[in-house]
Amino acid sequence: MVKPESILCILLAFLCLQPHAGAQTVDPAPRSAEAKPAPDIRSRLEEWKGEVSADLSRLSGYTSPEQLPAGVTEGNLNSRRRILEQSLLAIDRHLLIFGEISGAKDALTASRTAAADWKGFADGTPRSVLTVDELINRKESIEEKQASSRSSLDVYETTLAGLLAESRAAEEKVAVALKAYGDGPKDDPAALWKLETARASQRFVFIRASALEQGNASLKIVLEAGENDLTLVAKIIREAAAGAVFTEEDLARVKAASEDRQADLRKETSAARKQQGKAISAQAAAAAAFEKLRDSEPPDPAALELAQLNLEAADIRLKSIQSMVDSVESYEQIEAFVPEAYEHRYRLLRPKSVAEREEALAALVALRQRLGAWEIVAKNELASVAADIGKVESRASTFAADDPRLVPINGIRAALWERQALIQRANQSVSGQYRILARWIAEYGEKQKAPWYAPATQALSRARDAVIRIWNVPVNKYEETIEIDGQKVAQTRFVTLGTIVAALLLFISAYLIAARISRRLQRLFVSRSFIGENQARTLRNWIMLVVALLLALATLSWLSIPLTIFAFLAGALAIGVGFGTQTIIKNFISGIILLFERNVRVGDIIEVDGINGVVTEINTRSSIVRGFNGIENLIPNSLFLENRVVNWTLNSLLIRREIKVGVAYGSPAQDVIKALCEVAGRHGLVLKEPPPFAVFSEFAANSLDFTLYFWIELNDRTNGLVVDSDLRIMIEKRLDESGISLHIPPRTAPASTQEETRKPSLP
Repeated sequence: MVKPESILCILLAFLCLQPHAGAQTVDPAPRSAEAKPAPDIRSRLEEWKGEVSADLSRLSGYTSPEQLPAGVTEGNLNSRRRILEQSLLAIDRHLLIFGEISGAKDALTASRTAAADWKGFADGTPRSVLTVDELINRKESIEEKQASSRSSLDVYETTLAGLLAESRAAEEKVAVALKAYGDGPKDDPAALWKLETARASQRFVFIRASALEQGNASLKIVLEAGENDLTLVAKIIREAAAGAVFTEEDLARVKAASEDRQADLRKETSAARKQQGKAISAQAAAAAAFEKLRDSEPPDPAALELAQLNLEAADIRLKSIQSMVDSVESYEQIEAFVPEAYEHRYRLLRPKSVAEREEALAALVALRQRLGAWEIVAKNELASVAADIGKVESRASTFAADDPRLVPINGIRAALWERQALIQRANQSVSGQYRILARWIAEYGEKQKAPWYAPATQALSRARDAVIRIWNVPVNKYEETIEIDGQKVAQTRFVTLGTIVAALLLFISAYLIAARISRRLQRLFVSRSFIGENQARTLRNWIMLVVALLLALATLSWLSIPLTIFAFLAGALAIGVGFGTQTIIKNFISGIILLFERNVRVGDIIEVDGINGVVTEINTRSSIVRGFNGIENLIPNSLFLENRVVNWTLNSLLIRREIKVGVAYGSPAQDVIKALCEVAGRHGLVLKEPPPFAVFSEFAANSLDFTLYFWIELNDRTNGLVVDSDLRIMIEKRLDESGISLHIPPRTAPASTQEETRKPSLP
């Protein structure tokens, strides 16, 4: 992912540039970032806000297309105005984020202070379970906010990555517009307009990037403060829950609070019924007005449509109020569940018998099921209301702002919104009570049925039995002769899957240890110059082959697995050795010869079997040559001894190259030679010793041919093709400055003419 810091660096660099140009003058070459120190982001935003407001005020003066500068269309004006308006909104949002960061820092400081100051409950009295419940609800609320903040942070970082591409595109547009303005006619209003628009768009991208960066910083502070709060609340919950009690006073307090809420809901229901009466009267009046307009002669279509909308709005208003009454009554029933649930919890915490505990737990489960059904109904009603609101919004979008039909549409919208808010309120209450009951049941019910570790223990036991059965599965059997009281007795034994797995694990472990030791010894011998790197690698590979063979024999012996069980492999092994080892041994010995003769080494540039490249590895069987096109070629070592090999870097890294140049007849030969030598001497990668030289090659049919000889060093910084290209460019420029014309090859006849010339004439 693209780091947000890259966006901020681009922004800071942009802040150092010259301020946005005015309407009449533009500096084609902005001053560099070293001209003055970077200003504060807040002050620059205030400065930009003034500039954007001034630009918008200036653009408002263009009231007709005729007033626009030459070459500027009305679409250009609207695009420029839209960018400036969005920039103004982005600046205001950015300035608000600074206040959010300050508030987040204060919250972080407060969370740290609270975590440091809290030393436990000083009075030592046991806490109420109601206090524990309140703390748990607070913890869940903080966790939800943390999840929301993390999600927002991920979205911000993804958006910042996209803004990096937008900033680059904006910079390119500014560069193109700046070049067009500088290369075009002086004071071209169209080019100036495009340049100002490109810079305004670039500024808008930078403002968005900076705002997102600051928003990221604010969210990170909020997340840190939330983690501190979660740690503190978890600590308080642990201490409060350790000796929590549920007394009759707590139960009475719960009942009193629930009765107060139910009384408020009854008042709300009474008010809703009064609204229902008014809605019935309004619906009857709207129906009478609609009937009157429909029966009139002739009916007015516009008035009839408006009356129909008023009747529809009255019907929906009446239905919404009736639904609200039902929702408030349902909400009142939910509140009635609260003291009942706490009574069952009280009996669950302080049971008189096991039967009473089980009865209380069953009652809580039944309440949870009823709340679950209620929650499903509430969610369905919310989805239905949301669909109705979508339909109303779609109808409202087709009307103009001054259309009288918007009045009943707005009434329908308000009624649906009010209904949606009440259903959401009831749904939140149901969801909250459902979570609380689920927590109580999990805390007090499931713990009584079985230990918390019982499922894990059962799963581990089943897994252990399955592993033992698989471990003892027989794979092969063999006969073993043992001696008992001086007599030899044949005994059948089995090789199990577990034995094979143990053998493999033992072999792999021992091989890895041996490989680690061999690598250390290889580095030690090479560092002390006892042996070369390539020879050490080959020797190590050979030793590891012997070690693998010895480890295999030792493992089989330790596990009492006789080699006779592999007798069935003897025939196939003999055939494989006969046909396979001939080539393998030949390449292996060739590799050893290469390593000790050192005619081909790692890093050499060679040509073998039509392949050009750099030797990257010399192994026991084959070597790797990386071609100049990046493709790695595996070449058997025997090819280096049997074929012709060209090693360009065997004893020296110097290589001579040549460039042929043809000039027109009549050109001064000495001047051409002097120019070629001078060009070669100026190139930084051409060696001074041996010095470059040029010769007059021959008199060609249409040109005087010269050849430039020069030396370069083959290394990771020098590319011969690039050097040749550079020299050809310099030669062409130098000869052109000296007035010497290069040879122009004669034009070839068209293909059709050549074909006709080669074509034999028909008899």
